[in-house]
Amino acid sequence: MVTVLLSAGWAHRGQRRFVCPEGTVRDIIREFVATHPAYRRRLLDSAGEPLTYYNVYLDGVLIENADRARVWVGSDSTVAIVPPLAGG
Repeated sequence: MVTVLLSAGWAHRGQRRFVCPEGTVRDIIREFVATHPAYRRRLLDSAGEPLTYYNVYLDGVLIENADRARVWVGSDSTVAIVPPLAGG
């Protein structure tokens, strides 16, 4: 299983760690939202595609928006979803 980490600022009820099956970064985000629909407006657009304003890291490496549909996330990996931060 893939571990998905969310920023504390986005966590509902303090839960920041989740699990999803492996797939592309895009698949992971969409599966996460399917399982946790409270995050839909933050992560997906009206067509169900991942929004691009937040950063996604795979095992600590930034995944560019253009690469989210092709980068594979295997079991035992960690995907961190980081919202934009104000104030520098």
